Amino acid sequence: MVKLSQRAWNNVLIVSMLSLIMLFNLSNNFLNDDTSAEVTNLVSEGLLISTIEFANAKVERVGQGWRVETEQAITTDLGRLVELWQTTRVSLFEQSVQWEDSYPSVTVWFIGQAEPTEYQFLPLADKTLVKIASQTYQLVNVNYQMLVPTE
Repeated sequence: MVKLSQRAWNNVLIVSMLSLIMLFNLSNNFLNDDTSAEVTNLVSEGLLISTIEFANAKVERVGQGWRVETEQAITTDLGRLVELWQTTRVSLFEQSVQWEDSYPSVTVWFIGQAEPTEYQFLPLADKTLVKIASQTYQLVNVNYQMLVPTE
């Protein structure tokens, strides 16, 4: 055993603690292999939806509630539908996809933004892809049918 004075041992302890703190700060998720950083929301956090325009319906904010403009009767709870849009999670889809104009699209207007955001969907058998501003994502916790009002 090395014989050090109490002051020297205190210095050794301080230096080792500082080294550990630096290791944890610089590791940048070295110990936590968290893949959820790639998962994000369909609608960016902090944005409030004012209008959602579907192919056959238009859902608008009226005060604290919602109304729908459509030719068919809608059975969907509009508040739940908008909440689902706000909470839906997506992950980046790395593979190349050929997008066509025939795929269903939804236009969403946000409070405080002059231009709407267009979401184009590609429902497949096992997953649903969505294109947002030339970036392709995969819906994580829902499918396309859950994001549109039902008749």
